[in-house]
Amino acid sequence: MSATRVSAPRLSPRVVALSREVMLLAFIGAVTFTATRYVIVDWGPAPCDDPVVGLVIAGASMVPALLRHRLPGVAVLTAAALFGWYPAAGIALAVAAYSVAARVRNERWRTTVLVVAALLPVVIGLVGSGYQWKAVLVDFGVSVLVCVAGPVVVQALLVQREQLISALHEQTRYAGSTARLQERTRIAQEMHDLLGHRLSLISLYAGSLELDTTTPRHISDPARLIRGTVRTAMDELRATLGILRQPEPASTQPADHTGTRADVFQLVRQAQAGGVHVRLEWTGDDLTGVASPVRQAVHRIVREGLTNVCRHAQGAHGEVVVEHGSDCVRVGVFDDGGTAAPAPGTGLGLAGVQERVRLLGGSFEAGPRQGRGFRVTATLPLTATSPIPVASDGPARPDDQLARAGMSAVLATGLIGAVAILVVTFNTVMFDFQNVQAQLPFETLALGSTRDQVTDTAGPDSPLARLAARGVEPARPANAQCSYSYYQEGEWTMIERYCFHRDLLVQKTRFELPKS
Repeated sequence: MSATRVSAPRLSPRVVALSREVMLLAFIGAVTFTATRYVIVDWGPAPCDDPVVGLVIAGASMVPALLRHRLPGVAVLTAAALFGWYPAAGIALAVAAYSVAARVRNERWRTTVLVVAALLPVVIGLVGSGYQWKAVLVDFGVSVLVCVAGPVVVQALLVQREQLISALHEQTRYAGSTARLQERTRIAQEMHDLLGHRLSLISLYAGSLELDTTTPRHISDPARLIRGTVRTAMDELRATLGILRQPEPASTQPADHTGTRADVFQLVRQAQAGGVHVRLEWTGDDLTGVASPVRQAVHRIVREGLTNVCRHAQGAHGEVVVEHGSDCVRVGVFDDGGTAAPAPGTGLGLAGVQERVRLLGGSFEAGPRQGRGFRVTATLPLTATSPIPVASDGPARPDDQLARAGMSAVLATGLIGAVAILVVTFNTVMFDFQNVQAQLPFETLALGSTRDQVTDTAGPDSPLARLAARGVEPARPANAQCSYSYYQEGEWTMIERYCFHRDLLVQKTRFELPKS
């Protein structure tokens, strides 16, 4: 009926947490080291394109990740300072900002720390770059959005997601509890009807002995006592269970033949009449001599299983299996899945059946079969046993673990995407800014500078620029020797001319070449 399941050894939570931490640190270090080859700035203490320096930066980026559990504020500020000097460490800042949003409960303190973490790289970039406002504000403005604001928003969305999932789980647990309570109510009604009937018979038999004139006195007195005790028991039974009595359709009320071969065959015939291809396989004797609660449970299992086949597996081929053993009854309802789309269900019917089986001390399983289809199986002891305790929430189910693994993969992909955005931003904006930087020597060189100073700052004389300037350059100073350089500014070619007299700069001129 059900295959023996061998559970794989489970790792302790501490080992799992440690392995996740090591994987995260390795991920941060690898991404940071790779980014040092593409995100390069000029104001760091050491050039990050050096592999040794890149390894040091990658190791330093792991420090905020190690501090984020106990000291999230220190972690994000450390990551922000490191990011200001080396923007390749953006992933460390993103992880630390996420930890602050998740772990710091004081809203004012959390906001203050995140604002400082957002401004600190901007200040470091401005000072380190010599107050190059345009490039720094663009680069670090995008960085703050990606590495600080982005993780905070993601964490808030994940909190809302967890709250929604918790609410759905709570609703499911409440629905299961309601189904179990309804099943207990149904059992109480059956007890009221069956046990009340038996007690009434005992009272009747005792009353007949009491009223029979031929009964000796030593028998009639105990009969009177039995009758009074039974009457008291019936009153107590009605007081305890009578309030649970609810009207129930006649088709579901237990009868003397409930759960027997004929009863189960009738359930199968009704399912066949509804268009379900189902057959009955009965092994062992009939259940006519089995206790009524066991037979009623068999009836409920088969009825609920066939109802699920009709509702969720239309067009399926099903099988009802009943095995009457020496010490237990095994019941199973199987189907192959069918072809029609299943109708949505609540699972409350199965929860009620599971509660009935549990109260009889049996075992119950319901779930998909290997390949396709669904199964409902139960084992019911023939003798009364103690109910099996209700299973509490155990470890995460495989689908929950798969969902968490998928979420981790999505977050990792998001971190890599954030670093990719930093690479594009810093290379694009800083490249344009470096072209502008080529114009700065013209403004910084003062008249009176020596030829060597001009050559060291603006570069050597360019014969190509000298040739291009002929016919379009302004008049030269008298008795002056000039050197030329050029650069591109959009669609224009700009020429810079430095004129010397006695190796001293006496004139500097900038003009554009006309378009050809």
